[in-house]
Amino acid sequence: MHDMKADNRVSSIASLAKWTLATEPAYVSDLALRQAELLTLDSVACAFSARNAAAPRRVAEMIDELGSKPVCTLIGHTGRGSVLDATFLNCALVRSQDFNDVQFIQKDGKLHIGGHCSDVLAAALAVGEAYGASGQDVLTAIIMGYELFRRLRDLMPMDSVWDGASAVGVVAAAMAGRILGLDERRQANALALAMARCATPSIVRYGELSGAKNMVGALLAREGVQLTLLAARGMTGPLQVLDHRWGLQEVFTPALGFERLWAPVEDLFILRSHVKTFACIGTAQAEIVAALEAHRRLAGRLDRIEAIDVVMADLPIIRKQQAEKPRLTPSTHETADHSFTFLPAVVLADGELTPRQYANERWAQPEMRALTAKVRLSVSEELRARSPEAMPCQIRVHLTGGEVIETECLHPPGHSFPDRGLSRAPVEEKFKEVTADLLPRERQARIVEELLDLRNRTTVAPTMSLLSA
Repeated sequence: MHDMKADNRVSSIASLAKWTLATEPAYVSDLALRQAELLTLDSVACAFSARNAAAPRRVAEMIDELGSKPVCTLIGHTGRGSVLDATFLNCALVRSQDFNDVQFIQKDGKLHIGGHCSDVLAAALAVGEAYGASGQDVLTAIIMGYELFRRLRDLMPMDSVWDGASAVGVVAAAMAGRILGLDERRQANALALAMARCATPSIVRYGELSGAKNMVGALLAREGVQLTLLAARGMTGPLQVLDHRWGLQEVFTPALGFERLWAPVEDLFILRSHVKTFACIGTAQAEIVAALEAHRRLAGRLDRIEAIDVVMADLPIIRKQQAEKPRLTPSTHETADHSFTFLPAVVLADGELTPRQYANERWAQPEMRALTAKVRLSVSEELRARSPEAMPCQIRVHLTGGEVIETECLHPPGHSFPDRGLSRAPVEEKFKEVTADLLPRERQARIVEELLDLRNRTTVAPTMSLLSA
């Protein structure tokens, strides 16, 4: 057999392949498995909530039109699909409403958005269902995938023109290869093939947001799984894709140290994965909590609002997002759920943030535009220092007559703490709330029970079958 270690040209991809397949005690700790189970439940909640959303609906219609081998569960749908179609649709469902988990990472000493690892989580579920994997094997693949996502993101400079989603296809391939039990050489080829197809420009994330923003992860996840299945059958990839200057060295920067990809596991990234309790951008979760408290204290005096000061942590990502002009006066759903001005305004008006607040282009209605225009954005270093691992927010509502309503949130309910992970209650409540009109209570309870004990399932297929319509 070819000794890959002896070949310097492929040492990086070989080392990475070995790392993705390795047995890692940290992956089977009770805390890590519990966190992976909670994030799986949250991802399923997000998928159900998006059952009728435009982007995944188009994917489902395409699958119905083209036909698909009925092997895997299509979440919230009556039919079944191939492992590739299930990966595509289910990942699109999880992502399409920007309701899935969010990670923060340290870049140049400042907290930054790391991405949404659960963009790709449903790929592991689909591959596990199609190939008879156990619950623990799927969960450990997910935990490894989250860790790999963080490591790939760490190799992308802050000023990169490439989007963080570029990691998704590689992660999908790595998880699929681990679940399938590939040897190191086939896994290396799977990763090389995925890397050759993963680069995504950052324009999908900025400016006037398009439907591509919420679909790129699903597209890359599908391709990553497909390329892994080809590698399992002997397809080879460009094994120098990391080491050669004509490879991905402008996406993942070698000067930042490729060896970090396969370094020993220390603190698990999955434990820094936060659940969104509101369907909007991750950096606005605390803003919504503060706005909800302000709404309660406002007690219907909406017509007395003169100004709304929104103060957020002084971080580069916050400054950048506050400066995005299309988000200040949103014209699409994609910009509305990323708008630091519309979001507090609509919550102050309605006392909630649900799909109802996005219905009928609420952001464009004259009374909402007038209230949105009263929002003033700023940042605070003092606030950042008080909550250095989160995205805190303070709100001050100025009323006629001089009264000021002040509220703040340092850690929203879905915040995950590295030493104890997520709280179960907000994850379970979110699932029950978004599926209340779709599933009877008995089935809700059964799904929660199954997913939060996934580690003990000899195969994930029966659990997945509970997720169909």
